[in-house]
Order: sequence, then C-alpha cells, then structure tokens
Amino acid sequence: MSFDPKNRTHKAQLYPILKALADLDPRKTPELIMDDAVGYPIPHGKDYASNMRKGDINKTFAALTHQWLMEHHFELAQRTSPEIFLQTPETRWREILDTQATSDGLRFVLPKSDFGIVERDSELQPVDASLKLGQRFLLEVSSDTDGFAVALQGCRDQWYPIKLGVGSLACAPVAQGANVLPRLGNGQLDPLSENCDVGLHDFVVVVGGNDQIPVKISQLVTWVSKTDSAIHRNSVRFFK
Repeated sequence: MSFDPKNRTHKAQLYPILKALADLDPRKTPELIMDDAVGYPIPHGKDYASNMRKGDINKTFAALTHQWLMEHHFELAQRTSPEIFLQTPETRWREILDTQATSDGLRFVLPKSDFGIVERDSELQPVDASLKLGQRFLLEVSSDTDGFAVALQGCRDQWYPIKLGVGSLACAPVAQGANVLPRLGNGQLDPLSENCDVGLHDFVVVVGGNDQIPVKISQLVTWVSKTDSAIHRNSVRFFK
C-alpha cells in the first residue's frame, strides 16, 4: 500500500510514529515533531493532537511528514506503521548506509593543477566541506585488503553509478591501503566533476573481493547482504 495524503486512515497511521519519536525527547510533542517534518511551525488548534490521531490533518502536511519519516526515521516508521511505509530497494539501501557505512575510509582530494591529468598522488590536496560546480576532484579510498570497488553518487535520494574502471566499466581494482580513483588504463588520474546540481551530495564506495559488484540499487542491496564487503560513505556540498 502506498501512502495517500488524502486518506484519513493513512494519515492517522502517522500519529503513532510521531508519538514514538516524541517519547524519545522530553522536549517534544507529536505536534512539534510534525513541525520538524514540515520544516516550519504550523498552526496547532486546541484539539490538534486528537485530530492527528484521527487523521484529520492537512494533506500537504501529511505528505511532507511521510516523506520526512521515510528519509530520517524509516526503520521506526516501518516497524510502527508498515502499511504506509513499504520496504523498497532505496529505503533498504538507506538502512544499509546508516548501519554499515563508515566515513573514515573515503575522502575527496583535489589535483593541484587544473590542467592535464598527469599528476602525482603526493600532490593531491584534501577537500574541505564543499566544492564548486565544475571543479575537478578525485576519490581517495582506504582499503583493508586488495579487491575491487564501485562508486555511487547520491543526490535527492537518487543514486547514480560513477565509472571507476577502464572504458565503460563501473568496477576498478584497489590495493590494500590508499587508492585514488578514478584512473585511466595507463594508471593516470582521471578526475571527476559535478556540473549541474548544487547542494549536498553523498558518495559511496563499496569494496569487495571480486569484480562482480553490481551498481543497480535493487541488486546491490542483495549483494551486500550476502557478500563480505566494506562500505565507505562521505558527503560534500556543491556550490555555484
């Protein structure tokens, strides 16, 4: 069942989740949790909590609340109201990242020069928290073992594979220790750039023992659950 913000029965199922979140924070009430979800304080009448329990709430507020719960509290929401919080590959991937991914094995580095691709690894500079659109950068992945890696870029809950290998291959070999990617077939660095979307972007690198790591989310969540792998995650904000 998908969530219908015009369906009172569906909207009523939001309340137990908001109440459970409020119970975790003595400063909060379900109404204030909804304010957080909507993004600004909304008018609360005298019987607003009662109306929330009955699903008698604005459809726009309901839709925003459902989306916020999907993004930030899916596990609790799915456990409390499974009929309106269905498990999807994307939500399962988000759970995997939240529980298994580490941030200390992935960082962003900059080539010193904006010209050419022939540069030494020792000349790379760490990236701060942000990058300008069009700015060239690379991924530095620290691996505990020799293996293979794939990378994905996440923006607004959509995930896109990053070509790390030679030609059209998404997968690239990595060695134990620090690896700077992507590279061309001759080993030269081949920097990335984001040219379109400003805002916060997630980058994920999955390292496994073979070169059969899928990059389609529906396949990757199954592969990760059955295969010994390491998941590295970090974020950077792009600006104009």
